[in-house]
Amino acid sequence: MKISSITLTPIQTHRRTGSISSHLILQVHTDEGLTGLGEISDLDCYRMYMPDVDAVKIGIERIALGRDPFAVQALHNEMAKYLHNYFLSAPSYPPFTPASQIAAGIDMACFDIMGKALDTPAHTFLGGKTRDAIEICYPLFQVKAEADYERNLGFIQTLLEQGISRFRYYVGVDFAKDEKFLAAVRDRFGDAVLLKALDFQAKHYWKDTLRAYERLKQFGFEVIESPSWREDFEGMAELRRRVEADVCEHCSSAAQAMAMMRAGAVDIFNVTVNSGGLLQVKKLAALAELAGIRVLLGTTQELSIGTAAHAHLGASISELSVASDPVGPLLYAEDVVKDRIQIADNRIAVPTGPGLGVELDEDALERLRAPLVEWDRAAHGAGYVSE
Repeated sequence: MKISSITLTPIQTHRRTGSISSHLILQVHTDEGLTGLGEISDLDCYRMYMPDVDAVKIGIERIALGRDPFAVQALHNEMAKYLHNYFLSAPSYPPFTPASQIAAGIDMACFDIMGKALDTPAHTFLGGKTRDAIEICYPLFQVKAEADYERNLGFIQTLLEQGISRFRYYVGVDFAKDEKFLAAVRDRFGDAVLLKALDFQAKHYWKDTLRAYERLKQFGFEVIESPSWREDFEGMAELRRRVEADVCEHCSSAAQAMAMMRAGAVDIFNVTVNSGGLLQVKKLAALAELAGIRVLLGTTQELSIGTAAHAHLGASISELSVASDPVGPLLYAEDVVKDRIQIADNRIAVPTGPGLGVELDEDALERLRAPLVEWDRAAHGAGYVSE
């Protein structure tokens, strides 16, 4: 079996907040009639250097055409020749680049083809399934204006009615507003809401995070995420010695993993398929396991294709004791598959069908086709929640 052609479709989807997310949907076709699906997800963080769709398609064709989709490691070796420093070194926040997300899209499409060819789920090729579902939590962006309080509380109410009760909350624009909002959550919902984490987004010096922690620890969160400036692992280690919550940081390369382990910086690695694909990120999870560091699955919020890839990765990881973050099929109003991956009761069900276990809806794909970004519309994210 050989890869014979590539289809790459840019689309836009709406979030619950009304903001726009842009994605590339990848179809990898083979000479035996099988097509693998991949997703290059949620690209709006690259507004100033958004990928060119035609150039990306040509690059994927140069790397992938004529290759065996079962030889995934060989494909990664080839990609590494063109994607400089790919997976050897990478940013910790966000834990992906256009290069790593393109590699992830190719990788997950190959796993989809392999599963379809052998009529077995993708996790079979990652060591097999250790669990049937992945624990998840839902993201809430921080309040910046008065209207954000009731809007976020309304989101929580709606999600509780849908069986979603675990959340992580982005903090740090205004810690006084954060305290007021979290107090409102506690007063309105009590024990019905579980607060997994406060995410500081690598925007604060660790001493400022420590002061915020002392102010906000009354709300009972389990995890502090990205608690100091990017790759200030010594600062994270010092913070870790002073707090009771677990310290978590994104890990998207071998170099980061080794540096964090040497510094004693974290309790938890946040790993995401977007850092290079299922095969590569499984290596980070294995490294964490050997080092006694726990793992959760991070996200840039994917549609059902990318979320399915995360579910298969999570199913294959030995220990996944911290709730993970991919909830795109709940977050987005639209999707490109016939049946969205199932999320209920704070859990993603691991798909049981062959490959990734999702089927493309060609009509939906065509309806959602759009340029990657529109400058006059707000993107998602903590910096865009309030105008």
